[in-house]
Amino acid sequence: MWYNIYVMDNCAGKKQIIKNERIAVALLLLAGFALRLLLIGSLPYGLNQDEASAGYDAWALLNYGIDRCGNSLPVLLESWGSGQNALMSYLSMPFIALFGLSEFSLRLTNALGGCVALILFWLLARRARGPAFGLCALFFLCVCPWHIMASRWALESNLLPVFLLAGITFTAESREKHWRLLPAAICFGLSLYAYGTAYFFLAPFLVFAVLWLRKSLRLESFLVSLSVFTLIALPITLCQLRNALGLPEYTLLGITLPALTQTRQAATSILGGGGIDAALGNFKAFLGILFRQYDGLPYNAASTGGLFYFFGLPLAVIGIAESLLHLKKNPDEAPILAALGCGFLCALFIDVNINRINMVWLPVIYFISLGLFVILCKLKKWSILPVAGVLACFLIFMSGYVSEYGGGGSPYYYPGLGEAIAYVEDQSPDSVFISYYVNQPYIFTLFYEQIPPDQFIDSVNYVNPSGAFRWVRSFGIYRFGDAGDARGKYLILHKGEAGDYSLLADFGDFIVCAG
Repeated sequence: MWYNIYVMDNCAGKKQIIKNERIAVALLLLAGFALRLLLIGSLPYGLNQDEASAGYDAWALLNYGIDRCGNSLPVLLESWGSGQNALMSYLSMPFIALFGLSEFSLRLTNALGGCVALILFWLLARRARGPAFGLCALFFLCVCPWHIMASRWALESNLLPVFLLAGITFTAESREKHWRLLPAAICFGLSLYAYGTAYFFLAPFLVFAVLWLRKSLRLESFLVSLSVFTLIALPITLCQLRNALGLPEYTLLGITLPALTQTRQAATSILGGGGIDAALGNFKAFLGILFRQYDGLPYNAASTGGLFYFFGLPLAVIGIAESLLHLKKNPDEAPILAALGCGFLCALFIDVNINRINMVWLPVIYFISLGLFVILCKLKKWSILPVAGVLACFLIFMSGYVSEYGGGGSPYYYPGLGEAIAYVEDQSPDSVFISYYVNQPYIFTLFYEQIPPDQFIDSVNYVNPSGAFRWVRSFGIYRFGDAGDARGKYLILHKGEAGDYSLLADFGDFIVCAG
């Protein structure tokens, strides 16, 4: 199919090209959507603490108008104390309203975002180099390990790449259709609410965009787009400035600019100090992640596929070289090259891991796809061999991913904890203890029991009220701490902490004991 499109892309038969392309794209999108949507409630099995945090605050805002810290319509969630990006929580509200609060409803936002990214990626690649390359790029993104994994769990920062991709796509289209600059401005503005590192990316990229579009810019579309971007970006920018300057919490027209215990930029970037040495250290760490395709956090990359397979980086080098050599012939590739450069520049300023530097991965994957396309063109009818190789690697990755994150689940998603909490709740307990083996166990209690936020606010007792990551000692009937200090009628412990306690129920990694 791919070779037929490639041949006809370079000869006659326009109607047949369109027909073949539509069939191939529809099949790839169907497969890509399935890989991102099927079984998202149970693969990964369990729930991560950042997912639970974003989900509970979305539920609380939807039903009570405040988050768990009492903020009404916050532009940034106060969350653990040092903040959590709010866009995913707001976008998740319709799904939570429809399906209730669950792993499925919470993860649906990012899964659909991943599906939208497939379409945008195909459109951008097709625009740059025609239908054959568009198909090749779509194929590789469909089976890319990083993109599949990022689409299947509700880490709020995983929305950033799709909003930046949308902005880049509309920017490229605005050369001919100047009003496409407006949706680009909207997407770039919203990206600031997806993840704070967007500031580092947008500063140089928007300068590039204005220079690149200078000959085709229309004054009216530019001014309208600039005004809309400024209007969207203003609340979150004021919130960041307010926290950087240590000013008190402020509410404007019902929208809260919350006071954080520590700014996330200080915690995750060189704004926390370190200067040039920190910047060079960040970039060295980024190169290490790029070459190893791993950052030490198992939920960011599967052991059987890395980010984009072992052959990804060599193909990216081929793709970048091809792009630079033929940039005049393919001018619409300039924004993607600029995005790659801006992503590398961001690595100087960010204390990197895979999700913190996630603005760089889609541009890298674009050039991996281009490198693959160059090889496919050279091999012509033998192009089926590298395609088969990619598919073989994909099958190995999926086998490992399902094994690591399905069934018994990964310990980073605390499989069995939700069932243990539900079991205890059915006993109508008057006191419950949950072990600190769980990272921030209180948020799982709020998520699974759907406790009203005002009840939490009125009774919460923090271990470290001013900490960047506040730990809860107790609220209501719930107590939290080390297993050796367990007190309560019901104890929820990791199976390795059972000791001599009397076992009441077993849920795999987590057990319920009598206190």
